[in-house]
Amino acid sequence: MLLLNKSYYCMPINIKKIIAFGCLVALPAFLSAQNNSSPYSVLGIGDIETSYFNRYTGMANAGIALADERYINNINAASLTKLRLHYFSFEISSRFKQIIYSGAGVTATANKTTDFAMRRVSLAAKVSKKWGSSLGLTPFSTAAFSYVANKNIQGSLLNVSADYEGEGGVNQFYWANGFQLTKNTSVGVTSSLLFGSISQTEQILSSDLSTTLTTKSNTYLRNYYFNLSLQTKLKLNKKWQSTYGITYSPKTSLLAEHSVNVTDGSVTIKNAITSNDYFAIPENLNLGIALIKNNQYTFTVNAQAQNWNALKYTGSNYQLVNSNKLSLGFQKSQKATNGLNMEYEKGFFQVGIYAGKSYIKMNDNQLTDFGGSIGYSKNLRNTQLGYVISVEGGRRGTRNAAQLSENYFNINLTLNYLDFLFGSKRYY
Repeated sequence: MLLLNKSYYCMPINIKKIIAFGCLVALPAFLSAQNNSSPYSVLGIGDIETSYFNRYTGMANAGIALADERYINNINAASLTKLRLHYFSFEISSRFKQIIYSGAGVTATANKTTDFAMRRVSLAAKVSKKWGSSLGLTPFSTAAFSYVANKNIQGSLLNVSADYEGEGGVNQFYWANGFQLTKNTSVGVTSSLLFGSISQTEQILSSDLSTTLTTKSNTYLRNYYFNLSLQTKLKLNKKWQSTYGITYSPKTSLLAEHSVNVTDGSVTIKNAITSNDYFAIPENLNLGIALIKNNQYTFTVNAQAQNWNALKYTGSNYQLVNSNKLSLGFQKSQKATNGLNMEYEKGFFQVGIYAGKSYIKMNDNQLTDFGGSIGYSKNLRNTQLGYVISVEGGRRGTRNAAQLSENYFNINLTLNYLDFLFGSKRYY
């Protein structure tokens, strides 16, 4: 290990760190922005996020078994032990999403929505040689829907048209910690606070009614959420090594407080808390295996399963059922040598494919989700900045033409800033 001149390489508190800290505090306000209309998000707590918005998104998010010394792997907390000592890493991730709808009830003039929003803010550092830690905020679920349906007025023969709109979701503020047990094995725990709200507005306007009846319902959700993780590796020979990862989240019940406000024109008819109950999130198990050749070529596979059947959620024409997903990824890393004759990563290229069954079953048809992704990264020369850009395309729905399908296209961007911890010396 070479220690260079401290007076030159010590990093005092400077404007770049102040900006980074300010972003960590201020940007969460943008995380809940959601303009895409997803009709299936009317169920439960909305669409549960399936992307992790990190360096592994371009390889179909198949990063359970992987770790990096620069980029934050928020999939597996055990990976934090591989971060570079004496440095901190700060990341901001955003996503542009376009959805084209097909199937029942879709017209050619209203079959597309777009959205751009910040999706993740994370800060991580190696606290000691065997302890890595990270703080972050990311969406856990999002709800955004708008549709028209017929409704019968109870106690009358009226059958009127009702407009429904909804928005909101659940955010996840987390503190992840990884601890190295042996040279090749680390464990981790992610402690999270889930919080948010989902609102729905029903508006009934009919020529048979003398006024507009508006019902606004709000559901406020909160509770703690935990994820346990492990990573280990095994050297196979001079060229190949294998790595393994596992994460597990137990069943968690979110405290749900419901309120309703009913107005008839400008007159309030009802405004009250209607109930306090729970919405449960099922067990979640993720397994990952990766093969790495010459520390440059990575082949990885991830499998995920969620036990929704045990929760017995059913409704009119739908139920929540067990879901699963399989992801395959490949990465080629571009290496270079610095002035100290040490190897570092200049960037990488990724591809991935994924397929699985959603937790939503409509009219006895379980939704499927499949697609592919590509990614590219570059660590900018002579700066502490790096970026990862990835593109995803896929389809969620069924083959039944009588049901709605979502054909989506995503562009994800992650910006990474790497710098010394306050007062640290530069080590190589």
